Amino acid sequence: MEEPFIEDLLINPYYVINISPNLVDKHEPLTTKEIWVKANTRLMDEMGKEEWLKQLLHVLETGEPLPDKKKSG
Repeated sequence: MEEPFIEDLLINPYYVINISPNLVDKHEPLTTKEIWVKANTRLMDEMGKEEWLKQLLHVLETGEPLPDKKKSG
């Protein structure tokens, strides 16, 4: 397999999870892609990339954020 093809597979969460039907409805975006990317780049720095990616997968799969760990502890 060529490297770009492998990268395309790795970056696509479709190959890892089932996307929540709650996330496929048409809706008006709350922000721009540019603002979302900047905000989430900052969150990745604060949370760490692995934790951020786990939370993103959870949201995509369930349509809900992870429960607040502080509240459950």
